[in-house]
Amino acid sequence: MAVYDNVKVQVFIHPGNPGIENGDTGTLARDVKDYIDTLDSTSNKVLSISHATLAGDRILTMVIGGA
Repeated sequence: MAVYDNVKVQVFIHPGNPGIENGDTGTLARDVKDYIDTLDSTSNKVLSISHATLAGDRILTMVIGGA
């Protein structure tokens, strides 16, 4: 079995409001960008970004990073 010591998973839940990456902190676009900026490009590349709708207008976003 493979060893995955450096995998990072971050889950965000936000309202489904439009936003831009340099918008206010706490918006989906800004929070995802800020998290991706914290990943080391050599040992924690972005492997996957997934979205799911939740009750109401909320969106769940999961970002997985690793090598």
